[in-house]
Amino acid sequence: MAPAPRRWRRIAPATTATMLLIGLGTASPVTAHAAAPARLNPTPAPTTEEGLRKSLDALNEEAEILTEQYNKTRVDLGNAQKAERAAARQAAHLRAQAAPARERLGRLAAANYMTGAPDVIFGADGSPDGLAERAYLTQSQASTVLSLQQQIQQAEAAQRTAEAKTAQVEKATEDAEQAREAARKKVAEVMKRLDKLTTTRVSDPRSGLRATVKGSDLPADMARKALTKLGSPYVWAASGPNSFDCSGLVVWAYAQVGKRGLPHYTGALYGLGTKVPRNQLRSGDLVYFGGSLHHMGIYLSDGKYVHAPRTGDVVKISKLSDRSDYAGANRIS
Repeated sequence: MAPAPRRWRRIAPATTATMLLIGLGTASPVTAHAAAPARLNPTPAPTTEEGLRKSLDALNEEAEILTEQYNKTRVDLGNAQKAERAAARQAAHLRAQAAPARERLGRLAAANYMTGAPDVIFGADGSPDGLAERAYLTQSQASTVLSLQQQIQQAEAAQRTAEAKTAQVEKATEDAEQAREAARKKVAEVMKRLDKLTTTRVSDPRSGLRATVKGSDLPADMARKALTKLGSPYVWAASGPNSFDCSGLVVWAYAQVGKRGLPHYTGALYGLGTKVPRNQLRSGDLVYFGGSLHHMGIYLSDGKYVHAPRTGDVVKISKLSDRSDYAGANRIS
């Protein structure tokens, strides 16, 4: 008796590649470019201190915005690269999965071709009412390969989309970085002009030393305030306005530029701000002496600093090279 005809059951293709496409957003245009950066003001920089400070404030805000745009593009680039790798892995997995099925289909097709008898493909009596076992297997393998091929095509399309998105985000990242660097250069240019305009030169009649304060930032302004107290007597634990100890002079000077409430203690002050190497000292940096940080002063420039030395002395300018117990420096902004 001839075997009963098989009923074929269609198996729905896996939806992995389709879900991958949805995850990559291929249904909508890629919008990976960063927001267009604000254009730098091409007009000449102001020449007055007030004008330069206003220009600097605006440029710093612009630079901050551009920096955050750049940071966003870096995050976007990481996500795009991750999606591209996932798409490539999925396409490779499906291609590997299809290879054995193709091989089996080829063997069955070759066997059918070599046999060439209709009763191999159809029933024993040549009737198409029921497919023979080999014909069923061949048709089943062909259906499997077709399904896998469709998934491969979808996965490869997703991979191409992911590669294009990565390329777009890479370009956006490059553009954002260039805009950020242009803004930073503009800030540096204005800072240089402002620093030159706000250079202060001071002579100490008691020590005979001359010093220069360079810069327009808060530490430099604090150093200028401290220099107005040259000649004021040292008094232990005093913090102004007419007498000072070493840390008291720093606390008072910072209060004059709006930074009140700093601790009146060298060890606590050293724990604030950022540490500064000796070869990178700027006007307004705080310098410390002794293994226990028992003394401190305010750096000016050219190896000189202002400080309240000891009982019986006054606030004055001294040279760093006169001391052998230099311990470090920090910058409190």
